[in-house]
Amino acid sequence: MNGKGIFCFLLLLAFFTLEIGFLDRATEERRSIAQAKALAFEAEKAFLVRSLMENSVDLAIDKGLLQGLQLNLGPQEIKGHVNSRLAALFRKMEKAYNDEISISFDTKSLQESFLNKNSSVIVTRLDKKTIEAEYCFTGGIMASNTVSAKITGKGVTQIFRMPAGYTVKAEVLA
Repeated sequence: MNGKGIFCFLLLLAFFTLEIGFLDRATEERRSIAQAKALAFEAEKAFLVRSLMENSVDLAIDKGLLQGLQLNLGPQEIKGHVNSRLAALFRKMEKAYNDEISISFDTKSLQESFLNKNSSVIVTRLDKKTIEAEYCFTGGIMASNTVSAKITGKGVTQIFRMPAGYTVKAEVLA
């Protein structure tokens, strides 16, 4: 073999090695991008679940207030009715997403007695035909209690919180 043949062979081998390196790097990049997309999808799913939880809580409180007003219940009875609905909703939410997403509430948040101690309902007659009820999660005497849940997916966590001062109002025609 002459010198030109060996040089060409080594040059070809060097290009082949570079090509394999580039392909390997491209494969790593594709894998990295796929992992980033999967993580972004999980984050979006956890965010969606948190949003659904927030909307469900608003709806449960609103319907509880309206039902209480329509049944002519007093503020304490309406509060008990709303908190009963909320505790049931929280327990249902914990069981709803066990496959891909898990939801875990603080154990105190699932107790109706905790919700009753940390909330209030005010019923006000606005005029001859309109009655308003306002549910407020007060957070207790020091306003330090919250209802919270951890929403966990694959590598992603979202936090649902019902903070002290959280308020929902409903009106009904009398």
